Amino acid sequence: MNDIKTIIDIGNGYIKWILLGTEGDEQVVLAKDIIKTKGMRKGKILDNEEFAHCINELLESFAKRLGGDFVEEVIVWVSHPDTVVRRVHESKRILEWQIAHDDIQHLSDVVSDGWSKANYEVMKIIPVQRVIDERMRVKDPLGMEARKIELIADVFMVPKTFLTNLYETFDMLDVHVLDVIPNILWAIEVCLDFDVKDLWVLLVDIWSNQTSYVVYEEWYPALHGILPIWWEEVTKDISIWLQVDIKDAERIKREKWQILLDKWAVSEDESIDVWFLSDIMIARYEEIFELINQHLQAANRDGRLPGGVVLLGWWSKARSIDVLAKDVFKLAVFPGVDRVMQLWDLSYNPQFINVIGDYVWSNKYQNKWKRSFDFKLNFWFIRGIGQFFKKMF
Repeated sequence: MNDIKTIIDIGNGYIKWILLGTEGDEQVVLAKDIIKTKGMRKGKILDNEEFAHCINELLESFAKRLGGDFVEEVIVWVSHPDTVVRRVHESKRILEWQIAHDDIQHLSDVVSDGWSKANYEVMKIIPVQRVIDERMRVKDPLGMEARKIELIADVFMVPKTFLTNLYETFDMLDVHVLDVIPNILWAIEVCLDFDVKDLWVLLVDIWSNQTSYVVYEEWYPALHGILPIWWEEVTKDISIWLQVDIKDAERIKREKWQILLDKWAVSEDESIDVWFLSDIMIARYEEIFELINQHLQAANRDGRLPGGVVLLGWWSKARSIDVLAKDVFKLAVFPGVDRVMQLWDLSYNPQFINVIGDYVWSNKYQNKWKRSFDFKLNFWFIRGIGQFFKKMF
């Protein structure tokens, strides 16, 4: 077994972890696990020790199942409700008529050093487009003849306190982290085929404390959004409208959440008014979809995405949710599944699609920029983001 790699998805509700290796030409899932996040709530690590213990439980479970500690590299995918995304534009004149490494590096320095937000820290800078002489979009401009190059990039930032607590937690566990990936970005690597990637398509990722979404245009992320509301709001609604304790409301929600539009399929002896409960859940789904659609309207893209809508995340599994999404977006709607790796049941589990996408992207990145992966860190976030950003171009 070669190229053993670990990817961890830290969410507000759950932590998901998969360990993959290469056997011949085939990728094999060596272990996978998902546990409830402890010590962290709504993007805030309230108890470092409890949070570290939660992650350590996963490491120990892998070691027991595999008969040893084979976790050599960890790639972290982060979902944070207070993530801020800024799209930046920077340009540079080309003095030698041909784009060189120094020109690309200079642009990356300007972006990484010049954009910030008070009490926030840069997590990742993702290139969106490179424009040559204000007319031609290219993926790799190196060596091309031009007078001017423009870089359009998305800067992902999260609260500094969140990062500080994460430093302490992972340093406490002596965990080496290879890379950190923002929420939802790389699901496109596995859940869309080649033809759809060339179209406009919307990915929606629905989880306990937030919903994230991204619109892709010809493989590039055109729009991002994070809505810090969702499934916990349903618990509060049930508690208020059914006049029950908040813990009972959570239990009812988890037992009945899949009814949604199939409420007529439940038995008549139900002790709970499932029609009323279904209306509560539908209202929250509609709220999420309507807020996303408002962003699409502002960008003049509502009802204009030929690739349709792809739904990801645990709460996208509700029955007939595609009917509801079609009614709001007026577009084709598809479940998010892995169409590339084909890792058996894992490829059809919406909880792991982003994690598998991260794995595929990291392999491409590692192969192309091998030297940038030859180091280890004792904490998950790379403070020298400028140096890391340089190697991305």
